[in-house]
Amino acid sequence: MHDSLTIDELSRPIRSIESVHAAAAYEVAADNIRRAIALGRFLPGDKLPPERELSEQMQVSRTTIREAVRVLEGEGLITVKRGALGGLVVMRPPSLSSSEMGAYLRVQIRLIYDILDFRIANECFAARLACRRRTQSHLDRLARLVDTMTDLCAQKAKREDISNISQFLAADAEFHLTIADAAENSLISKAVGDAHAAMFLPIGRVFKRLEDRANAHHETIYAAIRDQDTEKAEKEMSLHIRTTRKSLRNLLPPNAEVPED
Repeated sequence: MHDSLTIDELSRPIRSIESVHAAAAYEVAADNIRRAIALGRFLPGDKLPPERELSEQMQVSRTTIREAVRVLEGEGLITVKRGALGGLVVMRPPSLSSSEMGAYLRVQIRLIYDILDFRIANECFAARLACRRRTQSHLDRLARLVDTMTDLCAQKAKREDISNISQFLAADAEFHLTIADAAENSLISKAVGDAHAAMFLPIGRVFKRLEDRANAHHETIYAAIRDQDTEKAEKEMSLHIRTTRKSLRNLLPPNAEVPED
């Protein structure tokens, strides 16, 4: 039997310090490029800026960029095409069969649910803040993104077009990032960006068509922020993210273990 702790011991703060991992410059560069792809800044088939431009943008050597490119190429995120018309081209995530999708989700579902919980906590609060702090520029951008998403999933054929799906997911990420930007809180903006970037690979590999209700709640979230209705903005944001959770649950194989809501 373990000795019980005294009140004094229980009240002491935990003094452990996390270990340090000094990331190599090429790892940081690869993370930056990976994040830009994940947030839809570059879609499948798009070319990344050339090495020289990437080197200037990230303030690192071209050797560092080449190392980062090798990492991303090994992950299947980009490919290097040679020749005058070549360059660094963003790849589409490999397709999965139904059985592969089920197995993949069994492994990834805990991570995905953790990300969705994180999103609910941050993005509902971001929506509340955006109601009070948004500018007309934010509203104009949100309205354009809502129109874009409405058009991309207006018909069944469009919802099953791979190119449209990529564009929709990019517009969806930009919609949420714009709300986070309107909240005018740098920590919330980073948290929202991190969560959407983390969702990229798991979601990109399992959604081969847009759900009929993929665009549900975007219009009402925008309207609530426009009208500065904080309660409705928070409620609609929560419903929107929970709809994503439900869609993923429907893709799981029977009897799969699902984290509790």
